[in-house]
Amino acid sequence: MLKLKNALTTNHVGKSPDIVKLLRIQATESHVVEFDNVDTRFNDCSNWQIMVDGERILFSTRMHERFSDMKAAVLATVAVCGNRATPSDSAMLDSAQAMMKMLDVYPSFAALAEHPKRLTN
Repeated sequence: MLKLKNALTTNHVGKSPDIVKLLRIQATESHVVEFDNVDTRFNDCSNWQIMVDGERILFSTRMHERFSDMKAAVLATVAVCGNRATPSDSAMLDSAQAMMKMLDVYPSFAALAEHPKRLTN
């Protein structure tokens, strides 16, 4: 007969060690990238934004986004804003390029969670 042992840790609904509520990373001296509800298991998040000196410059309006979709959106921003001369477009371009440098080195949310310049626990 098989005996089941009780787990030493109790599970709580909605809580997992694989979910990071807020992942904030210092991408450059002035750029901070924030991700909400990061699930390192499924490599997705519920929201992201890039802040420059406390001002939100670039952000996602999607409620659920995979890492690859987020990277594609940032690449599209680089392509669209690359030939524009307005100050807002150049600010979005700078922010997107700062984020792409980080995403090229850290190719998943699990890797980003281990980033040395992570600002949140």
